[in-house]
Amino acid sequence: MQPIERPRYSCMLGGALATISSLPGVVPIIHGAQGCGGGLSNAYYLGGHLGSGYCGGVSIPSSNIGEKEVIFGAAKRLETQINSTLEVMKGDLFLVLSACMTDIIGEDIESVIRNIKNPDNVPVRYIDTGGFQGKAYDGYDEVFSSLFEDYIPKAKKDEKLVNILGQVPGYDPYFRGNLEEIARLLRELGLKVNTFLTPDQSHENILSAGGAVLNIVVSPLYGIKAARTAKRVHDIDYLVTDLPIGAEATKKFLYSIGSALSLSIGDIKKLVDKEKKSYYGYLDRIADYVADTDTQSYAVVIANSTDAFAYANYLENEIGYIPRYIFITDHLTQEKEELLTSKLDEYDFGKKPELIFEQDTTAIRRFIEQRHPYEESEDYVDRLSPLLVLGSSIDYKLAQEYNGVLLPVSYPVFNIILNKGFAGFKGAGALFESILNTQLTREVKKVV
Repeated sequence: MQPIERPRYSCMLGGALATISSLPGVVPIIHGAQGCGGGLSNAYYLGGHLGSGYCGGVSIPSSNIGEKEVIFGAAKRLETQINSTLEVMKGDLFLVLSACMTDIIGEDIESVIRNIKNPDNVPVRYIDTGGFQGKAYDGYDEVFSSLFEDYIPKAKKDEKLVNILGQVPGYDPYFRGNLEEIARLLRELGLKVNTFLTPDQSHENILSAGGAVLNIVVSPLYGIKAARTAKRVHDIDYLVTDLPIGAEATKKFLYSIGSALSLSIGDIKKLVDKEKKSYYGYLDRIADYVADTDTQSYAVVIANSTDAFAYANYLENEIGYIPRYIFITDHLTQEKEELLTSKLDEYDFGKKPELIFEQDTTAIRRFIEQRHPYEESEDYVDRLSPLLVLGSSIDYKLAQEYNGVLLPVSYPVFNIILNKGFAGFKGAGALFESILNTQLTREVKKVV
């Protein structure tokens, strides 16, 4: 197996920890080797400085097994850790997560949980998240699938309640802002929205999820497993849609939700018209600058499968840039690669961008360098200039080689991200503003 230089995801356990650490009232307990918790908290920290929260990061309880437990068994060590965590930490739900080592030695974690001392009868559940079984995005899906399977109670349907799935904390760095903007728009239509992962949510939002009438999955791949579990266990229909980035994409998104829930077409049109008036009203203030300085450029998108097409579509069909290449950085099966390849045909590109599945950072840069040698005269090669890179912070060198600019939008991101997002109408404005400011900063540096 060929090594991956500077990968853009962690293991399955890392995605599960990032997800649980963002869920209100949920406390993770790692049953694994020393170092798993600290190393993985450092990993998802790079999703916009995603910190520990109440019980995440280096505060995550862990059994910290070593050589002795690997040889003789780690059940007693896990029992001690669960009991001490219940005594020290307050939570509505405790989730025990397996790591690679405990999966390999075949620990019977569920039997340990059944035998713990739990006088307050706080729910304790087990999720199998041995890192070698998948990547961070799989960990997200496993957490929500498990919650829908055996924790979220069955409830009477609330015709106004929907759940949003598909945004993975940290590994989708702008997850909070994206979820908040989507929820804002849906609430404008009179819906109740469970985002689960934003600060306005409580544990009650998790418990109420079984009463939803629709799970909205804003990713072509992630969140679907959880939605299928919810359909089987709670009879919740689900809709798989794009992450709505841009005015037209958001309009399409809202009408698709309206169709799925039989909402008033008039109410949707009224909302879209109001949001467009505000959105284009702000853009009108910078129209002269955009026209006079010819800001449009070539673009390369380097992101996961949730975000990549949405960004490329926005660049061409909303602001007139030319996306030449789309790099999908997930670890995908051939079946999923084929699904995404066919999905690209659904977008209205003037000239379809070339789609490449690549996880290795140096390989991505080398791919572009071979097609666009930056040392050669532009009389002989396509210089791919000016260039905008929508990628990760580790793609800075690529942008620099082509005298281009980088806007970090995908994991890992070294910038601090609080609640900024690029979804919806407000997100589209924030994205265009960020792109223009990134380009403007480069020009200012040339003259000062």
